[in-house]
Amino acid sequence: MGVASALPDTDGDGVPDHTDLCPNLAEDYDEEFGLVIDGCPADFVPWYDADYDGIQDHMDDCPLTQETYNRYQDSDGCPDISPYDEEVGHDTDGDGIIDIMDLCPTRYESFNGVDDHDGCPDDYMTLRDSDGDGISDSLDLCPNESEIYNLYMDTDGCPDVIASAPVNGDGMTDVDGDGIDDRWDTCPAEPENFNGYLDWDGCPDVTAVTVNTWFDTDYDNIPDADDACPNQRENYNKFQDEDGCPDVMVIPALGDYDSDGIADGADLCPYEREVYNKYMDSDGCPDAIFDVRTDMDSDFDGITDSMDLCPTRAEIYNGILDEDGCPDRYTTIIDADMDGVADGNDICPQEPETYNMYQDEDGCPDVIEDGVAVQFVFADADGDGIDDRWDTCTDEAENFNGYLDWDGCPDVVVQAVNTWFDRDHDNIPDDADLCPDHRENYNRHMDTDGCPDSYPITTVLDLDSDGLSDDADLCPEVAETYNMYQDEDGCPDAPPAGVLNPDSDFDGIIDILDLCPTRAETYNGILDDDGCPDRPSLSQDPDFDGVVNGLDLCPLQPETYNMYQDEDGCPDVIEDGVAVQFVFADADGDGIDDRWDTCTDEAENFNGYLDWDGCPDTLAAGSGGPGMSDSDSDGYPDDVDMCPVSPETWNKFNDDDGCPDVLPEQSRFVHDGDLDGVLDGADICPTAPEDYDGDADNDGCPE
Repeated sequence: MGVASALPDTDGDGVPDHTDLCPNLAEDYDEEFGLVIDGCPADFVPWYDADYDGIQDHMDDCPLTQETYNRYQDSDGCPDISPYDEEVGHDTDGDGIIDIMDLCPTRYESFNGVDDHDGCPDDYMTLRDSDGDGISDSLDLCPNESEIYNLYMDTDGCPDVIASAPVNGDGMTDVDGDGIDDRWDTCPAEPENFNGYLDWDGCPDVTAVTVNTWFDTDYDNIPDADDACPNQRENYNKFQDEDGCPDVMVIPALGDYDSDGIADGADLCPYEREVYNKYMDSDGCPDAIFDVRTDMDSDFDGITDSMDLCPTRAEIYNGILDEDGCPDRYTTIIDADMDGVADGNDICPQEPETYNMYQDEDGCPDVIEDGVAVQFVFADADGDGIDDRWDTCTDEAENFNGYLDWDGCPDVVVQAVNTWFDRDHDNIPDDADLCPDHRENYNRHMDTDGCPDSYPITTVLDLDSDGLSDDADLCPEVAETYNMYQDEDGCPDAPPAGVLNPDSDFDGIIDILDLCPTRAETYNGILDDDGCPDRPSLSQDPDFDGVVNGLDLCPLQPETYNMYQDEDGCPDVIEDGVAVQFVFADADGDGIDDRWDTCTDEAENFNGYLDWDGCPDTLAAGSGGPGMSDSDSDGYPDDVDMCPVSPETWNKFNDDDGCPDVLPEQSRFVHDGDLDGVLDGADICPTAPEDYDGDADNDGCPE
């Protein structure tokens, strides 16, 4: 039992801080002013409180920023973060910006270069458009004057006026009269000089000069002598850029799981997106630029990148694996007594800490009586000297017979059988036990040697993002539930019989196995095991054939179920023992089924332009310059496409980046990574979607 420490006196003037009106200015004990002992010098003049936090500026370490008053260093006047409060490190939307600093704590930051530190999903297309012309202020050269949209410099945001501008034969303006439409003219106010050098750009260029007798016919900065394609410019796509030819990147394998524009076959980190910070951008990993002379900490969580399993995502410090550097997820309330000390660190998780400056970090209500600290006494119902918190048998006293004396139960000494003994009671005989005095921990790693072994960690990969390295994770593809039951094995375990299994939404799926524990499962035949009310758009089945629209090729015509392609949802028939496949309608007879045909009553003209849409399209007007390469044919030229070899998914989510993005609503279905309707547990190809071509369509692989 210890004695409480002396009362704090910051300025050392003999007046304790709790009665010192000026705890940072020493009392001068001036007799001239009547020895008024208030902790302030006699000539002290009251100051002000600029931030209105109740702490005067002369005592406030942060006079312009308000104190947070979270029971942690509340007297310094600064907005401190308590190490004992798990909520301050909580990041509800998982965008790497903790809730107390996040202006939108439940909506993910979009990280698109617009206010990326405020935590809100800013839209650069509409954000800050002062003049309401549809061009955001960050891109608008005249943010307070509306664009007039007269087909002349309509993208600059300024109300440009065409003064007697000539027009070409196609009706388009040509201000400088050089025959190149302003819409294609890089220099609309300066005519092209047509000197055989970049004559298509509309600018009066100066012909390149030969240097040291070498020539560059295609102007790609590679001399003709070294250029394998001297008449075709290099496209500089980071693939064989030194040969001078407009190469197309060779993809060794299909699929881009992390949607970073680097195919999985060439991606060293296929499950984590490339950061694109001009540092090792081609390896597919979220690398951090660092100075070799210092220990870099990219996410500023106090754990250096070399030791941080998640170097670009800050540690939350919530009592769950706080040393791994990852923002581990909460799944249960871990501060039951609401005293600011997480249950994982709280010795008394059901009784709040008193905060009397005596052992305030243990979470127990310790008291001080007559200046002497009295430590909290834990209950011991059976009086056997083992606290109930550790006692397996709280109503039966330990008999201390040398056998399992630490468990609190009156055990019976094990009898020797066939003359073998087991001193550590791990069911491995001493003569075969390499550690006869230390029990085997049975973690599926060298469980037969009798020693409490640990998994050797050889990699930092954490596929299920549960904070446990895959080498130590018994369920590397399914996240740990952290329900205080076998939390170290990495599996979503259920408590043993007799322990309450809550079901908050009463849908019959207990919370630890329920992906949506507060929203009841709809049981509509769509992912009924996940515990979530699946979207109506996926669960509709208008033809009532049991095949939902998302998987039904004939959503308005019921499946016949004749054991021939019964899973496609179409009424296929068998005639004379031969299966006849259902034929889809093609009203305009252009060979494109009406289900895929955008113009069902107009035939496709197949002119090499949008031939897949079923409409008789007209070729777009040419620019007069070299063509724009679009390797993935998604409509975005390669030079502006963030994923030039992976087409945009066009799902109304980040459709302007050219990458095959996944909707946030889709991303929660962690049990079906490729969204093909086959759960990952039964999917042989969990990252490649099933193609439903009638060949083994239940295995989840695109045969």
